[in-house]
Amino acid sequence: MLEKTEGIVLHTFKHSDSGIISHIFTKKYGRLSFMVKGISRKKSTTHRAYFQILQPLSIEFYYREKRELHIIKEASPLFNYMNLHSDIRMNSIIMFLGEVMYKALRPSGPDESLYEYIIDTLVYLDNENRILPNFHIGFIIGLTKYLGIAPSNNYSSKLPYFDMQNGIYLEHPPLHGFYMGKVYSLLLYEFLKSSIAECNNISLSGQSRREFLDDMLTFYSLHLPGFRNIRSLKIYSEMFSQLNK
Repeated sequence: MLEKTEGIVLHTFKHSDSGIISHIFTKKYGRLSFMVKGISRKKSTTHRAYFQILQPLSIEFYYREKRELHIIKEASPLFNYMNLHSDIRMNSIIMFLGEVMYKALRPSGPDESLYEYIIDTLVYLDNENRILPNFHIGFIIGLTKYLGIAPSNNYSSKLPYFDMQNGIYLEHPPLHGFYMGKVYSLLLYEFLKSSIAECNNISLSGQSRREFLDDMLTFYSLHLPGFRNIRSLKIYSEMFSQLNK
């Protein structure tokens, strides 16, 4: 059955001399895997450049329920970012967020609110055309709501420790050891009550930002099977440290 939908690219790799396989989060079906044949041929109307990380696409494809790999007939950019793929600083953020979503989003059916969240927040970043130091943290904290693992925002002066394993604030550190200290527990509370635009108003040193991000990725790994080893984090951290010397 020939179908049309919008989608955003999570990850793409070479499949043959002239083909690729791309994992795309679609508006109509959720996460799907696609094969694109003959993409390197001169006469192809679908180009490899369309399948950059987090590129929004308009897709026409052959859909079969329960099939693991679908065939793309034609694809084209839904729109092009002004800055995210052309600015090396922005691109490092895109690489990091793309890898997080590639490992976090599983095939589970359509979720239009999640799709709109991804598109809207990336368009916001693109329009800002500047590095927002806390954007990536705000993004992944906001993403937890759509993944069904959102932390309980029950912080108070009497409940100052965030239990990462159970997703709640506690009076005392839990015995299992997976928790945030008082400083980062309060910081998580500040992010939870902030919009993606307001996140940049939260003051953080570079070291605190890295350590808090590590805690958030640990939280992800505790709740999402197979969520490990975000390779692009090192590239993003190195890029960001160079820009702030």
